[in-house]
Amino acid sequence: MSSFFRTAAAAACIFISRGAIAQETRDCAAQIDRENLIPCALAASLAVRAEQASLSATEARRTAAGVILPSNPVLALSGSRRSLENGAQTTLNWSAELSQELEIAGQRGARTRAAEAELAAQNRRVLLSKRDTAAAAWTAYFEAIAAQREQELANNLLQASQRMSAVARGKAEQGLIASVDADVVEAATLRVLQAKLSASRKWAVATATLSALLGRDAARPVTTVNGELAPLAGTDSSSAPNTDRPEMQLLADEQKVLNARAQTLRRARVPNPTLSVFAQNDGFDERVYGLGVALPIPLPSPIGRTNAGEIAELEALGRRVQVERARRERALGLEVATAAAELRAHRDTVAALTSPMLARAERSLVDLSDAIDTGRLSVRDALITQQALLELLQTNLSERLELCLASVRLARALGRPLEEGAR
Repeated sequence: MSSFFRTAAAAACIFISRGAIAQETRDCAAQIDRENLIPCALAASLAVRAEQASLSATEARRTAAGVILPSNPVLALSGSRRSLENGAQTTLNWSAELSQELEIAGQRGARTRAAEAELAAQNRRVLLSKRDTAAAAWTAYFEAIAAQREQELANNLLQASQRMSAVARGKAEQGLIASVDADVVEAATLRVLQAKLSASRKWAVATATLSALLGRDAARPVTTVNGELAPLAGTDSSSAPNTDRPEMQLLADEQKVLNARAQTLRRARVPNPTLSVFAQNDGFDERVYGLGVALPIPLPSPIGRTNAGEIAELEALGRRVQVERARRERALGLEVATAAAELRAHRDTVAALTSPMLARAERSLVDLSDAIDTGRLSVRDALITQQALLELLQTNLSERLELCLASVRLARALGRPLEEGAR
């Protein structure tokens, strides 16, 4: 009965897990927003899967390092037949020996410490791969949002420009303005159309990139990306970097790995004794029992193997990792300073572009055709106004995108947990 319940429980767990996976897949396929972006990107990341597979391999290596005996016991058996010269007496001689190699210099502990250091380093690599994946996902997400907003802006501008072109052409046909002015308005409309096509291209590239990060076919990209061009929360130009950043911890763990491996090789220079017990039937039924010990004879380098070269190599690599750690600290400091400066600059620019100002600019673009129709603006003045307002709206969009991207770079440089999802 208990076996039946265990089987039923296992089946239920499998059913629930498959349902959860299917639900997550549907959520990722339906639409992308701040809530499901990072979970979907991490679930589809091949880089994260590769590092997790390496983590499983490292765990297996730690299990192998914890084996108590350095080798399996050896049982040796032999037999022979003994007889006198005239064959008057014969007997069967045999011998049996059981031997076991032992480690007496703490080699097992050294191997275990090295394996645990490798495991800690691999855990850092898994975390770093998740953060790199999350940073790439946030970047692609903001670029897709910006491309979507640029498409909407280009569509509105094209409609306004086409209305202005129609008004100018009608006034030219009535002889109220020169025909060349209507031609200039049509040329400006063509430039707006080119901007719309460029926005469509950016949207296609951004959604294809985002789809690839989400494990989808880039030829069938996501079609719905929800959200606003708002920077990541918790990032500020005055934020202090985390002292336990995974990049620095990984280098510290790698140095520990090299030192532990060198210590393992030092312990391996101590010869392992082999203890044995034996019994034999010798001569004419003479029983012999005994104990034995065998010791390897270490010879100095370069005649014998003392691991001196391997130990020197690992120590040199450890010093290199220490220098690399100092170099990485400098590089991260520069990344933080650069990203913070960029964040301040873009945030000040976005703050200067107030919502009332942008709303007035959008209304003015729509009203340009009426201004031409009523004669309040000449065609040339309307074109100059259109170009200025268009640059203002495009600047607002590009600055908001750069602000979001700067927040991603700053969060990554500061060591913020980007892999934890919505921010």
